[in-house]
Amino acid sequence: MTMSIISNNQSQTNLNNLIAEEVLAVVHVGIAEHEKIAKAKLFIDRLFPLSSGSHQDVSSYVVYYQHLLAFFADGSHSGLRQPKQFVAFNGTKDAPSAIVLQDQDCHVELSFDRCGMIGARDVANLEDIQIEASSSILMETTEARSAASRHWLSLLHVGMPSANDTQDKLFTAKDGSDYDLKSIVNL
Repeated sequence: MTMSIISNNQSQTNLNNLIAEEVLAVVHVGIAEHEKIAKAKLFIDRLFPLSSGSHQDVSSYVVYYQHLLAFFADGSHSGLRQPKQFVAFNGTKDAPSAIVLQDQDCHVELSFDRCGMIGARDVANLEDIQIEASSSILMETTEARSAASRHWLSLLHVGMPSANDTQDKLFTAKDGSDYDLKSIVNL
């Protein structure tokens, strides 16, 4: 049992380190918007890989029964390599406005807006990627860690006001029930 706890703690530490590295790579201030989107999608490829293809090449996402399908420009499609990582969505199944993926204890929200500042220029209309991160990734002080356990980081709207700045977010779980996420903090 102790080995299981140690292994789980090591896994969470590795995930936290990966998220911290990716966030720093994507949010670099001097980087061009198209490079930022490419790096953000590379992060999604690393954490939530497709069975075939890359999130870089996806033109749309669809919820098919309880599965997430990614469609490509040539009409082919692919699901997630680990289908259980898809947990919720907003909007309609044939054109979701947001998708929530989960790896271990970390949620990642992909939001879509074909009229948005970023989404209008992305083939999949990806407007933002928000990552739920433990406060230990963001702050090193014990005081800060105890103050709040979860934060949301926007990868594509860093330092800009976002339509997703809300206290609670309610999604539809893939089984049709409510899926509630709390406290968005745009850093």
